[in-house]
Amino acid sequence: MLNQTVFVISDDTAALSELCAGAKSLATRVTAIVFGGQDTAESAASCGADAIRYCPVSEEGAPEDYASAIAAVVKKENQAFVMLHNSIRGRCLAGRIGVLLDTPVLTSVSAVAEEGGALVCRRMVYGGTAQRSERFAKPYGVATISGGAFEPGPALPTTTDIAQLEGAPEGGIRRISRAEKKEGGVNLVAAKRIVDVGRGLAAEEDLALCRELAGVLGAEVGCSRPVAENNKWLPKSSYMGITGVQVKPDVILTLGVSGQVQHIGGINKSRVIVAINKDKAAPIFKSCDFGLVGDLYKIVPALIKKLS
Repeated sequence: MLNQTVFVISDDTAALSELCAGAKSLATRVTAIVFGGQDTAESAASCGADAIRYCPVSEEGAPEDYASAIAAVVKKENQAFVMLHNSIRGRCLAGRIGVLLDTPVLTSVSAVAEEGGALVCRRMVYGGTAQRSERFAKPYGVATISGGAFEPGPALPTTTDIAQLEGAPEGGIRRISRAEKKEGGVNLVAAKRIVDVGRGLAAEEDLALCRELAGVLGAEVGCSRPVAENNKWLPKSSYMGITGVQVKPDVILTLGVSGQVQHIGGINKSRVIVAINKDKAAPIFKSCDFGLVGDLYKIVPALIKKLS
């Protein structure tokens, strides 16, 4: 464990506990930074951090306005590592903080470990066909961490060290209106079982069959990118892959998934991959633990009947 501070920053409180659990396994002190008022910070008190600093973002402002204030707090440490949730906002904020700390930013990091007295980050490269290990050569490092990078740890004590972040927000852009994006979704990162839907599904109505199977398995439903992006049958938050959600459930059952490398990069940490596809030459059969060549419209109803 390194004798340095890790700063954990997230615009999504649901991701905070996982990031803090990972940070506690790496360093002696963890400081979490959240966006909102004191009530937001107090609701996150059991995230596992040693201290929580909150940034009261105004209605017209954005978390990025606190980049300078966050960088100033980080610079009080001789050496520090900054981990951010790998969201759109997290990546934007990471870029600004990286500039202010004069250090590179690593995005979509899938694992962080202490090796030889340094933190080594691992992430997929070349479209998911390879994994690269990197470490920062400067005192400060900034990385956005993909969901599922750390295993959930045991319950950690609640911190009472809660205060507002020092420094005022700075930003040249002010929001003049806001339209909420009405999109449902599930937390696939936390799911132990997943039914993964691909382009082999003929129609949107057939999702009911997939959801019925998920119901008897106690699973969540996810998909490949074309199902969400092109067909728009499921929310974008449901697609798994290198540019989507990266999961590691106990079991994932793929239905009509071809197995392109971009999608495999999001599910290859699953403990068991079961594939159903009528194309015996589909790439998915090279990446699965168990494969069944056949028509999902015949196999899935039989599975539902057997498992019910």
